[in-house]
Amino acid sequence: MKKWARGLVVCAATAVLSIGAACMAYAAEGEINVNGTGVVQADPDTADISLEISTDGKAAQAAQKENNRITAAVTKAMTDLNVKKDDIVTAYTSVYPTYRYNDETGKRTITGYHAETHLQVKTKDINNTGKYIDAALQAGATGTKRAFSFSIADQSKYYGQALQAAVKNAEKSAAAIAQAYGKPLGAVKNVSEISRNYYYMNTDSNAKSSMMATEDAVADGGLGTTISYGKIEITANISVTYGF
Repeated sequence: MKKWARGLVVCAATAVLSIGAACMAYAAEGEINVNGTGVVQADPDTADISLEISTDGKAAQAAQKENNRITAAVTKAMTDLNVKKDDIVTAYTSVYPTYRYNDETGKRTITGYHAETHLQVKTKDINNTGKYIDAALQAGATGTKRAFSFSIADQSKYYGQALQAAVKNAEKSAAAIAQAYGKPLGAVKNVSEISRNYYYMNTDSNAKSSMMATEDAVADGGLGTTISYGKIEITANISVTYGF
C-alpha cells in the first residue's frame, strides 16, 4: 500500500513538472498580429440606368393608361437599341390622388391622379450610356430622379487579386516587426478575412448636370447626353497571426 501511494505521488509530481514546462514554452513563444489590405482597380463593364415615367389624369384609370402607353414606348426604345427584355425591370409603379388645400375651410379636394413607373435598365454598352438616356427621353421618360451607375458583373477575379495583394502586404508588415525585434518571422498561425469593399471612383461630377441640362435639347432633337465613367476600386482586408 505504501509503495502504491509513493508511486502515485511520484506520478503526480511528474505531471506537475510536465504541465509547468508546457506553460513556460507557450509563454516564451511570441506572436505577431497584423492586418493586410489589397486594392485592385478595374474598368466597369455594366451600366445601370434608372428611368422614370410620370403622368397625370383626372381619373386614376386615365393617368395609369397614359403611363402604361409611355412605359411601353420607353421599353420599345430600349429594345430597339438591343437591350434584352430581361434587362428592363419595373422597379416601382404607383397611382395616387393629387389634392388642393383650401385655407379657409381646411379641407382637401382631389384635383386628379398621378401615376409613376420606374424602370431599371441594364446594358453592357457602357460607352454609350447617354444614348440610352436620350432615347428614353425622346420616348417620353420624365422627371429628375433618373440616375445611373457603373459596376462589374463578376468581381471574383479582381477580388482574388486584391486578396493576394492583402496577403503580401500583411507579410511585409509582419516581417518588418520581426526584424525590429531581431527575430526571424515564423509560420502563419491564423488568417481571417475581415471585409471586402466595392467602391466606384472618379465619377464625372458634370455627368448629372450635363444630363439634366440637355433634357430639353434632346427632346427638341438637339445634342445628346455625354456621360463618362471612372475605375471600380475593389478592396480586400485580412488579419494574419504569425509566430516569431
